[in-house]
Amino acid sequence: MKKLFLLGTFALLATTLFSCTTDEYETNTKKAVVPTYADGPGDDPIKVPPPQPK
Repeated sequence: MKKLFLLGTFALLATTLFSCTTDEYETNTKKAVVPTYADGPGDDPIKVPPPQPK
């Protein structure tokens, strides 16, 4: 019973390590496209004109 438990533990550990590894064998030649939004952090600030003097 103890050997069966150890075998199951190692099998679970092996599958967990295999599924959590990085995708180093996957080839991706496309560059990631970061979408830009109208009011995001990479936009130019809007310059508001000063109010008219009275």
